[in-house]
Formats: sequence, structure tokens, C-alpha cells
Amino acid sequence: MKPETARKLDRLIFLQRLKYGAMAAAVALGIAAFVLFVAYEEEVRVDKVVAMTKVHGTIVEARRQNGRNGTYRLTVRLDNGRSIKTVSLLKSGIPYVGEPVDLQETEHKSGRRNYAVTRLLGKP
Repeated sequence: MKPETARKLDRLIFLQRLKYGAMAAAVALGIAAFVLFVAYEEEVRVDKVVAMTKVHGTIVEARRQNGRNGTYRLTVRLDNGRSIKTVSLLKSGIPYVGEPVDLQETEHKSGRRNYAVTRLLGKP
């Protein structure tokens, strides 16, 4: 084979490999950009937690929500006089009316407040 023909053939092979490499890099870059975009959107949509405090209250109403091993829907009167509704996911005991409880109050950036029962303090 002539040196000039070999050079042309080498150049064609190099350009073909460069084309496939560029396409692979473009696909990888597109996938990375998509993943970053989705992660950023999730981060922006999350309602950030501003403060978490421990509060005390007394159960006013307790209703079983789902079957035998289900959760309980509670109405709790807090020590400051407010009445809230929450769900008890505790497996340690059955909540009774009049029973004191510890709750965790979570305040979000949007102003929303969530309550979670952290401990049943036993019958009064």
C-alpha cells in the first residue's frame, strides 16, 4: 500500500473513532445534565425544616385507623391550649384518652407545622 493511501486510511479511521467518541460524550453529558436537573428540582421543591421542638399534650380522642396493627389517629390538646390532629405510628402501646404524650413539632419554611408522637407517657 502506498504511504499516501495508508495516511488517508488512518485519517478516515481516526475521524470515525472521533465521531463515535464525540457522540458517546454528548450522550453522557446529556444524561449527567438530566440527573443534575432532576436533583435540583427536588431540592427546590422540598419544604425545608426550620425548627424542631419537643411539646407535651394530652390525648383527647384516639381512633384506630387501619386494622389490628394499624396506626391511631389522635386528637391531642397541647399544654398551651391548642388542639391538634396527628397520627401515632408507635408500636409500643395503645394510646388511651387522657394519656399524656410527648410530641415533636416540626416547623417548615412555608409555615406548615407537623406533629409526630414520640412517646406515650402512660395512663395518668
